[in-house]
Amino acid sequence: MIPAVPRLRRAAGAVLALVLMVCGVPWSTGQAARAQNRVLFLSVIDATGEAVTDLQPDEVFVRWDGVDGEILDLDPIALPVRVTVFIDNGGSAASALQHMREGLKGFVDAMPEDVEVALLTVGGQPRWITRHTFDRAELTRGLGLVVPVGAVARYLDAWAEEADRLTDDEEREYLPIVVMLASDGPEGSTVTQGRYAGMAQQMIEASATLHTWLFTRGNVDAPQVQVGTEMADLTRGSYRPLAVSSAFVTLLPELGRDIARKHGRVRRQYRVTHVPPDGASDQPVISFGSTRQGIDIIGTIDGNVP
Repeated sequence: MIPAVPRLRRAAGAVLALVLMVCGVPWSTGQAARAQNRVLFLSVIDATGEAVTDLQPDEVFVRWDGVDGEILDLDPIALPVRVTVFIDNGGSAASALQHMREGLKGFVDAMPEDVEVALLTVGGQPRWITRHTFDRAELTRGLGLVVPVGAVARYLDAWAEEADRLTDDEEREYLPIVVMLASDGPEGSTVTQGRYAGMAQQMIEASATLHTWLFTRGNVDAPQVQVGTEMADLTRGSYRPLAVSSAFVTLLPELGRDIARKHGRVRRQYRVTHVPPDGASDQPVISFGSTRQGIDIIGTIDGNVP
């Protein structure tokens, strides 16, 4: 399994929103560390849950092993989420498809208007239904175009194609969220083990979050089960087996609301450029926070707040 990229986690109850992390991989050592600027992303909200937009550089600290580094820049940055939904319309998911569509209507309704959403199907081959759009009416029309096909689904091929698209988007300024609604029936993809490993790494590098929800009939050996579980772990997403397809109707809107919450945290952030102090260790304990009280901070190395 490809190791997940380490992220910083918030320490609950810290007066200064202090966050600690022990780096799993050395950032650099000694004087070399001092010579290199580092970047950290901060999501900051106030007591009402609104984004803090007036934070000043002198209100932020980044410490390596308890020693303050130098803050060079504190730049506001927008990193909205962008959602891609794959729908299994192959033969094995035919009985669940109507419930998937109904659930997705609630899922889309839960999204803020400034979140782009795309729809694709995977029966036979991955196929666009609606490309990324803010237009909710267009997405509703797209859902009406999703119909069952007799072909076997190509679940892994869809992941691989999406990973390539994210890699090719060199100007990407969003956080990808990919949702796969599928079944644990036959899988007809051509992806090799090596290609799967490469795809996983591409998703990690793109800071993507992957959610796999399966209409399951107990086929624990289906590749969708293993891959869905692994990719959820690697990308801090979710894997959810559903024994009854009607669960899509009630649970997909909940996922939409969770993504909307995430969007609220990531769309307005700060990018902190800092220089480690002299003598920084190979695997430092890094802490950061703000001297301003009454705010909540989550810090990450890529802007991808859970």
